[in-house]
Amino acid sequence: MDARLFLKERTRFIRYFYDNSVAPFAEIKAAIEEERPPFDAPPYDESGEPAFLSEWEDAHAAIDLAGLTCVSLLTDSLKLYLETLKSHVIGFKFSGTQKQLRGMWKPGWITVYRRVLGEILGTDWSGCPVDFGVLEQVVLARNRAQHGTDLTSLRVTHDTKTLGKFPRPFFANSAEIDAHEPRDGSWAYIFNPAVEVRRDTLFAAIGEAEALADWIDAQEDRVWAWRTSKKSAPEADA
Repeated sequence: MDARLFLKERTRFIRYFYDNSVAPFAEIKAAIEEERPPFDAPPYDESGEPAFLSEWEDAHAAIDLAGLTCVSLLTDSLKLYLETLKSHVIGFKFSGTQKQLRGMWKPGWITVYRRVLGEILGTDWSGCPVDFGVLEQVVLARNRAQHGTDLTSLRVTHDTKTLGKFPRPFFANSAEIDAHEPRDGSWAYIFNPAVEVRRDTLFAAIGEAEALADWIDAQEDRVWAWRTSKKSAPEADA
């Protein structure tokens, strides 16, 4: 089974989905900012707020939601790819007691698969061009998006634990980070920055996932060597 092929089919669709989902909302924002029809005749308003502010904010929130949806799709795709390597391509399983297996996942499944695949491929990953920190943040962003914390807002923020590990998150607005970044080295933000998935960061993260699949696919000889070494056992453990 060509796991890389199916991963790339999914990532192709994620790019397609993002661009076509965002396009109408980006057009609404541009039309408001440029005062083009149907936003060229602002209604009378004494509040002092910009005209069509709620429409602009709704369009902006929709773009944010499209990004978060795509991060979720990318997380699922990457996990399915790794599970497919485990079950159908390489053929390994996680061994240990039930308690050990439960505790094994605490560092996160990206870390677990990296460790196990590193053992199978005989690598410390120094020759792999992938930024695993970005892949970890894909999962963390997805987790934050799936579990809202504030009924009054659609805004999704990074949690303190994530900021401790990634003080300048990959999926965040750099201006917002600079505005609230602590100066005493504590990394205790006054306001935790929002999870913001832009086109450039989303597509860069997709590129990291694809680069991982390309690199692993190029290690076919190492996979076969590992499988050959395990042939004497009825079930190969990793």
